[in-house]
Amino acid sequence: MALMSLIPWRRDREVGAWGRAQDLSFAFLEDMDGLEGLWQGFEIAPIAAETARAWTPRIAVSETESEIRVDAELPGLSEKDFEVALEGKLLTLKGEKRAEHEAKSAELRYVERAYGRFERTIELPCEVEADKVSASHKQGVLSVTLPKVAAARRGVRQIEVRSS
Repeated sequence: MALMSLIPWRRDREVGAWGRAQDLSFAFLEDMDGLEGLWQGFEIAPIAAETARAWTPRIAVSETESEIRVDAELPGLSEKDFEVALEGKLLTLKGEKRAEHEAKSAELRYVERAYGRFERTIELPCEVEADKVSASHKQGVLSVTLPKVAAARRGVRQIEVRSS
């Protein structure tokens, strides 16, 4: 079934230049969908090729009036597998998640695990007190607390507007 037949406003109409470009893009997508058959008969699937790429931890950055907090998901890593560095307003997390190949039973057919070197650099919204930064790692989550410098804590100052 042609994808174009599913679009109701496209039936029995003359098409302009934009419509021809759209037809070409749909044709390209249909051709790409047809390539899925290439993977049949091979041991590796497209999803496995995607997971073999470099692994990147997920992060969450939150901010209060007095501090910035960065949480990074580092499942399966210990403190010796990564490092945390602060340079000016840049917080860098880098390390490596190693792949371990172990087959314990003959019933195991397929395993997907993400691994590889990673490096994430987060630009902080303000200056922080570098000597008071703390980090903790518990149950696969790294939490970095960065206290703001006094100038950044002042917050928003309301300015009175007068009519002239």
